[in-house]
Amino acid sequence: MYFLLTFILLYVISIVIGKFVKLPSIVSDIVVVILIFTISFWGGIEVSGSTILYVLLTSLATSLTIVVVTYFMGIFFTISGKSEWRKIDWKGQIKYLTPLILGLILGIFVKINVNFDEIIDYELYALVIVIGLQIGESLKINILKRISGLAVISIVIDVLGAVVSAILLSPFYPFKEILLTALGSGWYSYTGPFLAKYYGPTVGVFAFLVNFLREQLTFLLVPLFFRVKASPIGAIAVGGATSMDVTLPLYVDLLGNEYAIGALVNGLILTLLVPVILPLMVIL
Repeated sequence: MYFLLTFILLYVISIVIGKFVKLPSIVSDIVVVILIFTISFWGGIEVSGSTILYVLLTSLATSLTIVVVTYFMGIFFTISGKSEWRKIDWKGQIKYLTPLILGLILGIFVKINVNFDEIIDYELYALVIVIGLQIGESLKINILKRISGLAVISIVIDVLGAVVSAILLSPFYPFKEILLTALGSGWYSYTGPFLAKYYGPTVGVFAFLVNFLREQLTFLLVPLFFRVKASPIGAIAVGGATSMDVTLPLYVDLLGNEYAIGALVNGLILTLLVPVILPLMVIL
């Protein structure tokens, strides 16, 4: 709760300052690259042991299913408002892919005992400050009114995507376990440990990787999907809870600042809901 309150406070303050201060884009790029590398490094360290290949492949297949189902469910919903969608800079995607690959490789081969939770907390603080400064420059009340519907619909799509994905994957996994994993909405640092407590470490690692890979696949696949069929709602729903922090820069790049606000609201609400939804689902 302390992290969440601090995160929101920094975001609000940064938005206000962003009305008066213009931040160079290179600063945002540096913060994002460092954060992706750190999380990927952590993920590489976690995938270890004799079952690494099996768990990694099944996690990837599961995450891919969730991402595809969730995105394309979003194409059935449209929103009104001024479009700020931007042409995809394919060269720019390298800035996300490179730290992802390097972090995973280093994490797999170099095992160190580091408190990643604390490190990532501070990196996310830095991220929300630079994003807040960027969004604060274009934030207007009329935009908030227009974009609120997008956030609500994207949350509905996120939940529906989890349910449909769990149904499709139920022949291969226990339905409740895969549903809880999908409802984690990309929040791997919570979903993995939580499910490990109730279903054992194997399920916990699986849930961690599925949601971790969902976050990374958001960076890699959403721009591709957008090229096939533009769906801002589907794109934001894929990001899930991460759309308010880690994947938020992607929405700024892809959709523009207006829809990035909707992405942040989507992620914030899901971040508040996931710790409530998962415990309730466990006891049902």
